[in-house]
Amino acid sequence: AATSTAPTPALRKLNPAPAQAYEIRLTLANVSDLASAADGKSAFTVVEGTVQFDASNAARCGKSNALSGQVPTMSSHESFRLSRISATEYVGIVYADMLLDEDYYGRGVCHWTLTEARVAMRAREDAADTRFVAELSAQKVFDGGTQARYFWKGYYPRFERGKHTDFGSDRLDRVSDDKRGEFFTVTMTARKTASDVPGR
Repeated sequence: AATSTAPTPALRKLNPAPAQAYEIRLTLANVSDLASAADGKSAFTVVEGTVQFDASNAARCGKSNALSGQVPTMSSHESFRLSRISATEYVGIVYADMLLDEDYYGRGVCHWTLTEARVAMRAREDAADTRFVAELSAQKVFDGGTQARYFWKGYYPRFERGKHTDFGSDRLDRVSDDKRGEFFTVTMTARKTASDVPGR
Protein backbone atom coordinates (compact mmCIF):
# COMPACT_ATOMS: atom_id res chain seq x y z
CA ALA A 1 0.00 0.00 0.00
CA ALA A 2 1.77 3.10 -1.26
CA THR A 3 -0.78 5.51 0.16
CA SER A 4 -0.61 5.92 3.90
CA THR A 5 -3.53 7.27 5.88
CA ALA A 6 -1.34 8.10 8.86
CA PRO A 7 -1.26 11.88 9.35
CA THR A 8 2.15 13.43 8.77
CA PRO A 9 3.27 15.17 11.97
CA ALA A 10 3.34 18.95 11.85
CA LEU A 11 6.82 20.41 11.48
CA ARG A 12 6.21 22.70 14.44
CA LYS A 13 3.79 23.29 17.29
CA LEU A 14 2.83 26.77 18.44
CA ASN A 15 3.41 27.74 22.05
CA PRO A 16 -0.07 28.31 23.58
CA ALA A 17 1.33 30.88 26.04
CA PRO A 18 4.35 32.69 24.56
CA ALA A 19 5.88 35.26 26.91
CA GLN A 20 8.98 36.71 25.19
CA ALA A 21 7.30 39.57 23.35
CA TYR A 22 9.02 42.14 21.15
CA GLU A 23 7.32 45.11 19.52
CA ILE A 24 8.25 45.63 15.88
CA ARG A 25 7.67 49.17 14.66
CA LEU A 26 7.72 50.04 10.98
CA THR A 27 8.24 53.68 9.99
CA LEU A 28 8.04 55.00 6.43
CA ALA A 29 9.78 58.21 5.33
CA ASN A 30 9.72 60.24 2.10
CA VAL A 31 6.49 58.56 0.95
CA SER A 32 4.17 61.60 0.77
CA ASP A 33 4.25 61.46 -3.05
CA LEU A 34 3.26 57.77 -3.08
CA ALA A 35 -0.48 57.16 -2.72
CA SER A 36 -1.96 53.73 -3.21
CA ALA A 37 -4.98 53.48 -5.46
CA ALA A 38 -6.82 51.50 -2.78
CA ASP A 39 -7.62 53.98 -0.04
CA GLY A 40 -5.32 56.98 -0.45
CA LYS A 41 -4.55 56.86 3.29
CA SER A 42 -1.18 55.18 2.99
CA ALA A 43 1.39 54.28 0.37
CA PHE A 44 0.72 50.60 1.10
CA THR A 45 -2.54 48.68 1.28
CA VAL A 46 -0.87 45.36 2.09
CA VAL A 47 1.65 45.23 4.96
CA GLU A 48 2.47 41.67 6.04
CA GLY A 49 4.81 40.53 8.80
CA THR A 50 6.69 37.22 8.87
CA VAL A 51 8.99 35.93 11.56
CA GLN A 52 11.44 33.15 10.69
CA PHE A 53 12.58 30.47 13.13
CA ASP A 54 15.34 27.95 12.45
CA ALA A 55 16.06 24.77 14.42
CA SER A 56 19.56 25.37 15.79
CA ASN A 57 20.21 21.62 16.04
CA ALA A 58 18.46 20.49 12.83
CA ALA A 59 21.30 18.12 11.95
CA ARG A 60 20.66 16.12 15.12
CA CYS A 61 16.89 16.39 15.56
CA GLY A 62 15.66 16.71 11.96
CA LYS A 63 14.54 14.17 9.42
CA SER A 64 17.77 12.67 8.10
CA ASN A 65 18.44 11.81 4.50
CA ALA A 66 21.30 9.35 4.70
CA LEU A 67 21.45 8.92 0.92
CA SER A 68 22.10 12.53 0.02
CA GLY A 69 24.34 13.17 3.01
CA GLN A 70 22.79 16.63 3.26
CA VAL A 71 22.51 18.30 6.63
CA PRO A 72 18.82 19.11 7.04
CA THR A 73 17.79 22.67 7.68
CA MET A 74 14.53 23.29 9.45
CA SER A 75 12.86 26.67 9.10
CA SER A 76 9.40 27.85 9.99
CA HIS A 77 7.88 31.08 8.70
CA GLU A 78 5.13 32.43 10.94
CA SER A 79 3.02 35.45 10.14
CA PHE A 80 2.44 38.31 12.55
CA ARG A 81 -0.04 41.15 12.27
CA LEU A 82 0.96 44.78 11.79
CA SER A 83 -1.58 47.45 12.73
CA ARG A 84 -1.54 50.81 11.00
CA ILE A 85 -0.99 53.60 13.55
CA SER A 86 -0.76 56.33 10.89
CA ALA A 87 -0.05 56.68 7.18
CA THR A 88 3.66 56.17 7.92
CA GLU A 89 3.70 53.93 11.00
CA TYR A 90 2.78 50.32 11.70
CA VAL A 91 3.30 48.21 14.79
CA GLY A 92 3.15 44.49 15.57
CA ILE A 93 4.27 41.97 18.19
CA VAL A 94 6.53 38.95 17.66
CA TYR A 95 7.31 36.26 20.22
CA ALA A 96 10.77 34.74 20.48
CA ASP A 97 9.22 31.66 22.13
CA MET A 98 6.37 31.29 19.62
CA LEU A 99 7.33 27.70 18.74
CA LEU A 100 7.60 24.76 21.11
CA ASP A 101 10.88 22.87 21.40
CA GLU A 102 9.76 19.27 20.92
CA ASP A 103 10.89 15.94 19.53
CA TYR A 104 9.30 16.09 16.08
CA TYR A 105 11.02 13.15 14.37
CA GLY A 106 11.92 10.79 17.23
CA ARG A 107 15.56 11.94 17.07
CA GLY A 108 15.63 14.34 20.02
CA VAL A 109 14.20 17.73 20.93
CA CYS A 110 14.46 20.42 18.23
CA HIS A 111 15.44 23.84 19.55
CA TRP A 112 13.85 26.74 17.63
CA THR A 113 15.59 30.09 17.51
CA LEU A 114 14.26 33.31 16.02
CA THR A 115 16.30 34.23 12.93
CA GLU A 116 14.69 37.40 11.62
CA ALA A 117 11.51 39.45 11.37
CA ARG A 118 10.46 40.52 7.87
CA VAL A 119 7.89 42.86 6.43
CA ALA A 120 6.51 42.77 2.87
CA MET A 121 4.50 45.70 1.51
CA ARG A 122 2.48 46.20 -1.65
CA ALA A 123 0.73 49.34 -2.88
CA ARG A 124 -2.51 47.43 -3.55
CA GLU A 125 -3.96 43.95 -3.13
CA ASP A 126 -2.89 43.27 -6.73
CA ALA A 127 -0.26 40.49 -6.75
CA ALA A 128 1.41 42.15 -9.77
CA ASP A 129 2.39 45.13 -7.62
CA THR A 130 5.98 45.26 -6.39
CA ARG A 131 6.68 43.57 -3.05
CA PHE A 132 8.97 45.77 -0.99
CA VAL A 133 10.69 43.62 1.64
CA ALA A 134 12.62 44.80 4.72
CA GLU A 135 14.03 42.68 7.54
CA LEU A 136 15.41 42.92 11.05
CA SER A 137 17.91 40.28 12.22
CA ALA A 138 17.27 38.34 15.44
CA GLN A 139 20.27 40.08 17.03
CA LYS A 140 18.68 43.47 16.39
CA VAL A 141 15.28 42.24 17.61
CA PHE A 142 16.82 41.08 20.90
CA ASP A 143 19.02 44.18 21.27
CA GLY A 144 16.19 46.63 20.56
CA GLY A 145 17.98 47.63 17.38
CA THR A 146 16.99 49.50 14.24
CA GLN A 147 17.51 48.80 10.53
CA ALA A 148 16.76 51.26 7.72
CA ARG A 149 16.33 50.20 4.09
CA TYR A 150 16.06 52.44 1.05
CA PHE A 151 13.81 51.64 -1.91
CA TRP A 152 13.71 53.26 -5.33
CA LYS A 153 10.32 54.85 -6.05
CA GLY A 154 10.56 53.83 -9.71
CA TYR A 155 9.35 50.33 -8.74
CA TYR A 156 6.21 51.77 -7.09
CA PRO A 157 3.43 50.76 -7.44
CA ARG A 158 4.72 48.17 -9.91
CA PHE A 159 7.61 47.36 -12.20
CA GLU A 160 6.68 47.65 -15.87
CA ARG A 161 8.22 44.26 -16.61
CA GLY A 162 5.86 42.46 -14.24
CA LYS A 163 6.03 40.92 -10.78
CA HIS A 164 9.01 42.12 -8.80
CA THR A 165 10.35 41.83 -5.26
CA ASP A 166 12.60 44.65 -4.12
CA PHE A 167 14.85 44.10 -1.09
CA GLY A 168 16.14 47.66 -1.21
CA SER A 169 19.56 48.77 -0.03
CA ASP A 170 20.88 49.43 3.46
CA ARG A 171 22.80 52.53 2.37
CA LEU A 172 22.55 55.37 -0.11
CA ASP A 173 26.19 56.44 -0.19
CA ARG A 174 26.49 55.63 -3.91
CA VAL A 175 23.47 57.79 -4.75
CA SER A 176 24.17 61.45 -5.50
CA ASP A 177 22.47 64.01 -3.25
CA ASP A 178 20.18 65.27 -6.03
CA LYS A 179 18.82 61.73 -6.59
CA ARG A 180 18.13 60.80 -2.95
CA GLY A 181 14.57 62.11 -3.17
CA GLU A 182 13.87 59.22 -5.57
CA PHE A 183 14.10 56.78 -2.64
CA PHE A 184 11.78 56.15 0.28
CA THR A 185 12.94 54.75 3.61
CA VAL A 186 11.55 51.84 5.61
CA THR A 187 12.87 51.67 9.17
CA MET A 188 12.22 48.68 11.41
CA THR A 189 12.78 49.07 15.14
CA ALA A 190 12.37 46.48 17.90
CA ARG A 191 11.88 46.77 21.61
CA LYS A 192 11.14 44.27 24.35
CA THR A 193 7.63 44.93 25.59
CA ALA A 194 7.25 46.32 29.09
CA SER A 195 5.11 43.45 30.37
CA ASP A 196 8.08 41.13 30.00
CA VAL A 197 10.71 43.36 31.63
CA PRO A 198 11.62 42.12 35.14
CA GLY A 199 11.06 44.49 38.03
CA ARG A 200 8.21 46.46 36.45
